[in-house]
Amino acid sequence: MITESDVQKLIAIVGEDNVSQRQADLDAHSVDESWVDPHIPEVVVWPSSAQQVSEIVRYANERRLPVVPWAGGSSLEGNPVPVCGGILLAMYRMNRILNINEDDLQVTVEPGVIYDELNAQLRRLGMFFPPAPGSSDVANIGGMVANNSSGMRTVKYGVTRDYVQRLEVVLPSGEIVHLGSNAIKTTSGYDLLGLMIGSEGTLGVVTEITLRVVGAPEQVAAVVAVFDELDDATATVYDCIRSGLDPSAIEFLDEGTVRVTNQQQGLHLRETPTLFIEFHGNQADIEEQVEYLRELCEENGCTDFQAAMTAEDREQLWAARSEAHDSIKFSHPGAVMIAGDVCVPISKFGALVHFVHDLAQRMNLPIYAFGHAGDGNLHTETIAHREDAEEFARGIQATDEIIKHGLALGGTVAGEHGVGLAKREYMALEHGNSLEIMKAIKHLLDPNGIMNPGKVFMD
Repeated sequence: MITESDVQKLIAIVGEDNVSQRQADLDAHSVDESWVDPHIPEVVVWPSSAQQVSEIVRYANERRLPVVPWAGGSSLEGNPVPVCGGILLAMYRMNRILNINEDDLQVTVEPGVIYDELNAQLRRLGMFFPPAPGSSDVANIGGMVANNSSGMRTVKYGVTRDYVQRLEVVLPSGEIVHLGSNAIKTTSGYDLLGLMIGSEGTLGVVTEITLRVVGAPEQVAAVVAVFDELDDATATVYDCIRSGLDPSAIEFLDEGTVRVTNQQQGLHLRETPTLFIEFHGNQADIEEQVEYLRELCEENGCTDFQAAMTAEDREQLWAARSEAHDSIKFSHPGAVMIAGDVCVPISKFGALVHFVHDLAQRMNLPIYAFGHAGDGNLHTETIAHREDAEEFARGIQATDEIIKHGLALGGTVAGEHGVGLAKREYMALEHGNSLEIMKAIKHLLDPNGIMNPGKVFMD
């Protein structure tokens, strides 16, 4: 329970303008983009330095007060929702790009830097940070590190973890530690850097990040391939990977998702299973890969194949995929979107989509299926109305069945959204007794359980 004395201590650390108990501020930090119920923090604090974060966390640890780091609030599993109240540590004002090292292709940033804004700066120097989350216009780099975010370019470039070189982290004790190095590789000691990436603010607070970046591609091409049958589309994904093609993205939209994006974005795509593929490289190489892809698509029954090389044409072709989440959301005003984020071996991707479509009929609910087919990551959005208790229960049950089926296919419950609050009940099912090792690490670093309590683990 936060007392007036606690609030005065926080004010002494960060200043009166950076501490708030105004209801509007508490409400704004009570819920993310997930279906999870809002939980109100007791106080919102905006730090501006690692030293301030250290003092706040040290004090909270002494007082046994919950501390919940908050990035952009765009997460989909209740990851930053303050279920135990306490201090909401809003990190997004720490938003400086501290250094761009062109010689070593590295950039050092504070956690509140927004993904799109970082790449806008890097692009001027011929570089970019590849992971591309769907919420790139609001996603903070600190949140991406906390969730090990990825996105549409994973099939070629990998995930956030693959680009983090160094971290400055405030531990639950308040101690500031520096993990990693500027070297491209190391075999020195345990991988504490990797431990922090994807820990969702349960082990510490990231206050500075050094990322590896890559050179911007000479040319980019986008392709939209339309199929009458789902199996033809998913077979093309498998053939594309197996054949040695090097796409930067292979995205899938089912017919329902294409339909709502047509409606919301004013597009005219055929409302059948559709693949969106992107290539990065030089002109000659891309042209060769696009033609090879055309052959694979035609062999698998593709009914329409469009390629675009100019930025304007690519943007038009990719509008359906890039706006899929919002198109679904705006098509069902007042409804709740219960997100799924399972990731399976690519050979099982088509089977998972079939399962989702059959489940939608059986549960009598709209369930949209789309996602990163090139790495087996299927996003589902189950639509239900919270005020209809029976329908909402069916929505939760449907997502439960999708997650369990994904595990049965050899997959994981969380491809890129993290565990947060919504998926923690499945951790034991996926990890078995190794979950106890994770809990032991959590207890070792955070014996008082102050860091983002209630997340990842059921207890």
